[in-house]
Amino acid sequence: MKLDAESSTLSPLPGVLSHGLVAVSTFGLLSFFCSTSLFFYLTYKLLVWHRYARVKTPTNQFLLLIYNLLLADIQQACAFLLNIGALQNNAIIVRTPLCFAQGWFVSIGDLASSVFICMIAIHTFFGVVKNYRPPTGAFYCCVFAGWAFVYVMGAIGPILHGKDFYVRAAAWCWINNAYSSERLWFHYFWIFVAMFSTIIIYSIIYIWLRTKSHKGDISKKTVHGATPLMILYPLIYTVCTAPLASLRIYALAGHSVSLGYFCMAGTMIACNGWLDVLLYASTRSDIVFAEGPPSEETGLETFVFMGGSGGRKMGNTTSLGQPGYDRNGSQLGSLRTPSQESESRERLYGLNQIGMKAEVTVSVASIEDGGTGRSTMGTETSVSSPVTPTWDRRSRRSQESRGSIV
Repeated sequence: MKLDAESSTLSPLPGVLSHGLVAVSTFGLLSFFCSTSLFFYLTYKLLVWHRYARVKTPTNQFLLLIYNLLLADIQQACAFLLNIGALQNNAIIVRTPLCFAQGWFVSIGDLASSVFICMIAIHTFFGVVKNYRPPTGAFYCCVFAGWAFVYVMGAIGPILHGKDFYVRAAAWCWINNAYSSERLWFHYFWIFVAMFSTIIIYSIIYIWLRTKSHKGDISKKTVHGATPLMILYPLIYTVCTAPLASLRIYALAGHSVSLGYFCMAGTMIACNGWLDVLLYASTRSDIVFAEGPPSEETGLETFVFMGGSGGRKMGNTTSLGQPGYDRNGSQLGSLRTPSQESESRERLYGLNQIGMKAEVTVSVASIEDGGTGRSTMGTETSVSSPVTPTWDRRSRRSQESRGSIV
């Protein structure tokens, strides 16, 4: 197939591309580094949690969606990172492995990023508005279907048209200008569907939160911490993705677009990766950077905006129960011996001398002691004023009786 002037090799690069592709490549490299770093960090944590968990529980679904979004962002960043090759060669050379790889990653990365951002919006809607979490099996099927859809859309073109499908498309390699219908139906139609769906879904969540807040069904503090995110999530995605998508549609309509505009739009979409890392790592840090496996909860209490605490309450929580593991995967010991039990109780003494305004609840679970069959029954006490707790007086009498025996 003979290529037209806009799809054939461009050598040497014009000045606008020599400078513009530097910005595109730089932000592509930044996105690749940030997305890859967080992806490998989460991979390590997921493996550690799976290996050392005594009770196997389903992984937090939102965490898995972020994990898949990072994988999509890595592929998208690879597409724009490959512009370094054009800068080194001072040319965009078609019908080469580099050009084909860039076209493939552009198609896969852009579409996959849009699909999983839309899936995150849908999942957030069900978690916040409907208080519903999909069954684990159905959730995994949806994730698999998302990836299958992305790769099928990306593979149809090369299968039908061969090596001439991915050639130069203005400022970098992508789908051949001769296949304008494939550009629309295999790529940008679905990106616009995902984009408008995401905007609509977050708008519904925002309106629902404001309505519930005015009715007093949800605390204003919680709503004020979550509602800005319902604007921020679709805003960042739209600002990064819409310019390039709009330029391509404008070009499909027969209009001419300068290479400078393509470089600007390419720079913005190349920022998708590092902005996703910054956004989700900071606003859903309780899930992303949890020391242990995060719970399956994905509701409003998991949102944090501008250093807020989300739904987390002030204070520390002490749990006495079955052994677990620390942040490094090392196994933590359990309460087994009488001396350990006594030590654990004695650390609670003196609570009556502490003045407090909030309610403090201390729960001690029943613990089986080895094979002797002896169990230590716990109590639950709420202290709202500096009054000596019942369990504290009982423990003091126990100490005094042991002292008199000695």
